[in-house]
Amino acid sequence: MTMKKVRYFVPAILYYLLIFILSSQNFNIALPGHGFDKVAHFIEFSFLGFFLSLGYFNTLSLPSGVKAFLVFLTGLPLGILDELHQHFVPGRTSAFTDVMADGAGIIAGILAYLYLGKRKKRSPENGAA
Repeated sequence: MTMKKVRYFVPAILYYLLIFILSSQNFNIALPGHGFDKVAHFIEFSFLGFFLSLGYFNTLSLPSGVKAFLVFLTGLPLGILDELHQHFVPGRTSAFTDVMADGAGIIAGILAYLYLGKRKKRSPENGAA
């Protein structure tokens, strides 16, 4: 892979590094309401799904469905890795339901990327009506 293509993955790499750093901390914050942490996981991994989509969709010459599947196959293990990592951080817990929220977030990030890409192609400044 050329350096020109690698640049599309830099946001995903940096963002996952941020996730890892934050997962290494014990913030001792009481989150409001039951399940709020699942919403946080969903949002957090939506961004990761979007950034991974940026990389895969701009570097591979494959059908969109295959690229989306590759994003999911990359993002979900990163969510699992995050939960395994948290298991060893004092004061943090890991849960399968967090992984499920991470996976749903990855899918949402893919869909957001596809939606925004279609909107950009149809925008008046791109010559489409």
